[in-house]
Amino acid sequence: MTALTSTQISNLNRMNRPATSATLGTRLDNLETGAVSASAFTVTSAQATASAITIQTAVASISGNIVQGVRSGSPIVGVKVLTTGSNLNITSGSPSWVIAAADTINYIVW
Repeated sequence: MTALTSTQISNLNRMNRPATSATLGTRLDNLETGAVSASAFTVTSAQATASAITIQTAVASISGNIVQGVRSGSPIVGVKVLTTGSNLNITSGSPSWVIAAADTINYIVW
């Protein structure tokens, strides 16, 4: 796939009202240039004790994310995620989930 030119990005951003609101050209260019990052992260015992996880991602400024916690192969309900710059800050958003060592956090950020 060929990278979008700045003229193409500008034209896509102005294309129609929904595209303008979503800055469609900029988002497509970000997808092409690797502004999407996905990975898995294993919780350490220190993070479990602190009840907080900070994951530094490869995306400079996160505008969206999909995060799923997994324990022993089962999805975890109650993962609370806040973003700051390139970081995912994860805490328990539910009394049914207490962060534990060896939990896995799978994420996609853009």
